[in-house]
Amino acid sequence: MSQVVVLLALVFSVLIAIFAVQNTQAVDVRFLGWGATGVAASVLVLISAVAGAVAMLLLGVAREIPMRWQHRSTSHQLRAAQKRVAELESAQPTDATNVKPAPSDAAPAPAPTRVE
Repeated sequence: MSQVVVLLALVFSVLIAIFAVQNTQAVDVRFLGWGATGVAASVLVLISAVAGAVAMLLLGVAREIPMRWQHRSTSHQLRAAQKRVAELESAQPTDATNVKPAPSDAAPAPAPTRVE
């Protein structure tokens, strides 16, 4: 799966580079009160691609942090449960002669008869 993601990122990067090389004419840009004149279209495309990558990185980090906290909490709970199981197992008798078998609900099997 990770190889597919890397391959797609590489293809996307190559497409952006081709687009940037083919679109070098100067354009005027206005965005939310900010403006620039004579900026190459390729520079705008590259800035947009970098901004998108940074946004995805931040969203990924924002998702990863709670997952790591949950993993850490679950790991602590697992260790506590394993410690408790070890304590309970150590409290059990270890001598097999003192352990009584559990009674079964089924009737005892009849004794085998000999046929002559």
